Amino acid sequence: MDMLGTLADSQDDAFHAALYESLIDMAQHGQTHMADSILESAAAHAVAIRRGLTNLLSVPQLLRERIWQRIGEEVDPEPAFGMLTDVDAAFVYIIRLIIDAYEETSKLATAAKASEISRLYTNSERKLMEYAAEVSRANRELAQLEQAKTDFIGIAAHELKTPLTLIQGYVDILHELDPNEQANSLLEGIHRGTQRMNIILDDMLDLSAIDLHQLQLVVKPVTLNSAIGLILAQLKQTFADRNQQVETVDLEALPAIEADPQRMHQIFKQIISNAIKYTPDGGRITISGRQPAIGRVQITIRDTGVGIAPEDQLKIFNKFYRVGSADLHSTGETKFMGAGPGLGLAIVKGLIEAHGGKIWVESPGFDPQNAPGSSFHLLLPLHVQPPPGVEIEYPESPGRSETAVA
Repeated sequence: MDMLGTLADSQDDAFHAALYESLIDMAQHGQTHMADSILESAAAHAVAIRRGLTNLLSVPQLLRERIWQRIGEEVDPEPAFGMLTDVDAAFVYIIRLIIDAYEETSKLATAAKASEISRLYTNSERKLMEYAAEVSRANRELAQLEQAKTDFIGIAAHELKTPLTLIQGYVDILHELDPNEQANSLLEGIHRGTQRMNIILDDMLDLSAIDLHQLQLVVKPVTLNSAIGLILAQLKQTFADRNQQVETVDLEALPAIEADPQRMHQIFKQIISNAIKYTPDGGRITISGRQPAIGRVQITIRDTGVGIAPEDQLKIFNKFYRVGSADLHSTGETKFMGAGPGLGLAIVKGLIEAHGGKIWVESPGFDPQNAPGSSFHLLLPLHVQPPPGVEIEYPESPGRSETAVA
């Protein structure tokens, strides 16, 4: 509740907190029973203590104004419009329910009933506060578990790097000893395995840096047409092996952006590789660019793949999340429906947000038979706009470096 401030009248603090919790419940689950109970009890209590209806209605009205203010300050205009509409609809419902409950209670109330109502409200308030305390405690425990997981990822990746480097070194030495053909085949298999492990460990370290707000960006002018063209050239044989067609549209018209070139390469290679992986052989991938607003560019990567179910379209950006059962996935980086550790899109999202951009996906749904496809949209600023904690270096401007702070 601190982020919304407190009311001048301290007796309304509990009502203010409970009302806010009920709003969250309405927004998350679309159910009003929690709000109904709180508002009806508050109206009954107000009647019992002869509190005026106008005075009672000032609490939700003030809360509505503060929520409006926070949305206006922190949310982009387009999604903010829908959020504000939903907030108004919720408060219209709340105010109507308070008025109806207040009037109904006023008609039925007697001194004895008012006393009982007041007692019930006090008990409800106490139980609600106990529930809120329990939720707060659970949230703290979840945050501690999340931090422990982040720490483990970073520590494990660092510790595994050293022995893996030794293995790679010994493999290189054995190659130089000119072993026989059979030994060479075995060494090549070990080499491929260590390369794959190195990629996964690098991803784990990147994810740890993102979670701990320790990411560093080396910023230069980046021409997206050239950056994406380089990736397509690297994946040329993969497209041929999968008999897939790739097309670029309007990329050459895009202006250069301020970004970390290596991170941009990492971002686009991951998304294009995903498009290859989840598009059947013979499919098509289209990469297009446009400028939807001043100071921003948008890249869209469309495929004719299996698609993504609506309930998974936000979850796929969570770390370690994989759509469907792992038993149904093949292995390999470019095979159809190839499995992975579930880190790629989480890292992509973190890197894009570190530049001040956004990523989202659109898809009619998951359908391997009809392949409805997916579209990944990347919105990037022309000038990097890092969130707090991201360190920016400008190698073309010696001595210049910045760290975004809260």
